[in-house]
Amino acid sequence: GDDDANVSYTGGAGKQHRLPNFPSIALVGSYSVQDYHGLTASSPGVYNNWPPNQRAWHCDGLADTHPPPDLTTMRCIKATSKGGETLFASSVKAAELLPTEKLVERFGVHPEDVRVNYKLFGRYKIALVGTHLEEGEGAKGSEMGRNGDGNDVNLAEGTTVPLVIRERRTGKRSLVGTYHVASIIANNSSSSSQPTISMQQQTSLGFQEANAYLAKAWRPGLSKENVYAHRWEVGDLAAWTNRLVIHTATSTKAYEGEERLHTRIRMRSREEDAPMAWKDEGGV
Repeated sequence: GDDDANVSYTGGAGKQHRLPNFPSIALVGSYSVQDYHGLTASSPGVYNNWPPNQRAWHCDGLADTHPPPDLTTMRCIKATSKGGETLFASSVKAAELLPTEKLVERFGVHPEDVRVNYKLFGRYKIALVGTHLEEGEGAKGSEMGRNGDGNDVNLAEGTTVPLVIRERRTGKRSLVGTYHVASIIANNSSSSSQPTISMQQQTSLGFQEANAYLAKAWRPGLSKENVYAHRWEVGDLAAWTNRLVIHTATSTKAYEGEERLHTRIRMRSREEDAPMAWKDEGGV
């Protein structure tokens, strides 16, 4: 039907419509449009079943796109009388507040050694705080996306991304993440009895441990005092880098019966712009 003709799966969490003549532009929100730049479609919203205090913190495209997009822009076309905020937090601040000692003590893994395996599960349950999953099974997506035209990038096999990165342009230490956590791998450096030999020991954390690890890692940086809630007004244009900022939508419960409409563009990254682990050489 018309509603499915221009559906983009690049949003990861659910179906989002694209404009037929501008396929890099997706619509997000709860809306019904008639011949809007050639699109006739409706959506109840990706997060319409959320409880009021549900969160889903993420950097765009991290679980299904390689390399994930760096820049995201959103423009408000239709705003609600209440609710509908987008929450933002500094990933640089989150890196500063990492409870490194507690993570190493509990899990035996230093956050700078962590590489997170992300996956779009077919069925999953997001923890209320939104930093991780409580349940996940199956898979969704296809390697080339719905149309295979390069506008949909949805990797069924998932992605592997360092948790602590060096943002390439500023050199800042930052975190990147999304709640689609499948597992963790970490190469822990250790010294052998011979001082000239360096050993690499790999540690793996399965679904439950990995999600517990990420919950603890993000908690300080996403405390209330570190979160900015943007109340949208028509005409607002927001742009952010997914290497330095993490964000989440909020529940539609606050504005049931009202429409909210935004356009969104996620800028495609080049291979050389993929998130670089903090410990990697070649920083700015």
